[in-house]
Amino acid sequence: MAQWYESNRRLFRNERKELASTHPLLRLAVVGPSFQINGACVLKSECAIVHGTYSLYVPNISQEFDYGIVLVLPKNYPKLPPQMFCNDLKLPINNIDRHIMKDGRACLGVHAEIGMRWKPGSTIVTFLDDLVAPFLAWQAYYDKYHEPPPWGERSHYKQGILEFYAELLKRPIDSTIEGFMRLLARANRPKGHEPCPCNSGKRLRNCHRDMLYEAREKVAWQDVEFDLAVLNSVDDIK
Repeated sequence: MAQWYESNRRLFRNERKELASTHPLLRLAVVGPSFQINGACVLKSECAIVHGTYSLYVPNISQEFDYGIVLVLPKNYPKLPPQMFCNDLKLPINNIDRHIMKDGRACLGVHAEIGMRWKPGSTIVTFLDDLVAPFLAWQAYYDKYHEPPPWGERSHYKQGILEFYAELLKRPIDSTIEGFMRLLARANRPKGHEPCPCNSGKRLRNCHRDMLYEAREKVAWQDVEFDLAVLNSVDDIK
């Protein structure tokens, strides 16, 4: 399978042009294996990346901040979104309180939540505006006041996944959330005669069917499958 920038050179040119016009301190480039993303992560194969400085003004603080970042674009971009890595001393690697993993990867949200924001037609600039900017605004507040801001934070690890799906389903965070996730993770719609995961004893059609079907319109079953696998494979450490 060819890299996306090889099979769609026009898209590569358009992305580079849009990025240059909106974020002149960031550059789209193709780099080879052994490229050093940050002090903790090295690329293993050739790919397209965006690297440089991201500048943003944070209204809550009335101040402008600059952060060094790297976006790694997957081979099948734009079907899947980029991954963001931190490359700045102000963004400490392996600091879970700052939502930064041990390889410098930024935890931008639950997998399905990112998928909801990464709609067809999204671009690198879309990713920067919709996902990177909120993450860095959160970091800027932390840098300024040395504490998490009063907005935009989920719990870490499993609890954060459960919080997202509880919000999506408009349900309390309890033991039934995982059961609803299993139905959301199916490629096909669950049947109405199946028991409802809420433990009411009713069939789905007579209970939470409409709520479940509404949620299925918002998230891709593949993304839920991913989150469910994470939920069942980790304890409290990413």
